[in-house]
Amino acid sequence: MISNTITQNLKLIRAVTLAALLGVALAACDSNEPDDDGGGEAEVISLVSLTFTPQGGGAAFTTDAVFDEAGVLQSAETITLSAGTTYDVAIDLQNTLETPAESITEEIRDEEPDAHRLFYVAEGAVSDNIAITNLDTDPNGDPLGLNFDVTVTGGAGDSGQFRVKLRHYEEDANLPTDKQNDTATAAEVPGVVENDVNFTFPVSIV
Repeated sequence: MISNTITQNLKLIRAVTLAALLGVALAACDSNEPDDDGGGEAEVISLVSLTFTPQGGGAAFTTDAVFDEAGVLQSAETITLSAGTTYDVAIDLQNTLETPAESITEEIRDEEPDAHRLFYVAEGAVSDNIAITNLDTDPNGDPLGLNFDVTVTGGAGDSGQFRVKLRHYEEDANLPTDKQNDTATAAEVPGVVENDVNFTFPVSIV
């Protein structure tokens, strides 16, 4: 009788221990929190919005890009810019597949600013007439890009693309060096730096 009780207790202890270990493993696999030496897992982003506010006055406007659950671009509105105008621009990134929607902007700004960097590039016929400057910075003073300026020097009637690339520096990244040395045209390096988004808005100058 005592032997059976001991055996049952040992089985119960093993079961509880296994369940606890399994819970820890699952939590580790699902974590999006920052690690000590790099960022967490890639962000799930289904909506990217750019809000342009003309400096010196004028109506602000927002353009949206929508992605499916696999991260495939579904639609991107056209950005229409006025020649001779400088804009304050803010980007907003969300995971609208969650209820309520999850703000990826807040996660980047408040939790992992040093593990992300946004690049913006004007492409095509508008490339010589659109300048992207004054990107905001992370706590290390390195470019982040949640806010920036766009200056349109001319090019009325031209059209092209406005690329948005969000780079995520992962567990094997050497921060802040990898971020400081990164460029808009650099390739992804699995486990080191990957693109959470990389797409273009159509853009035209009027």
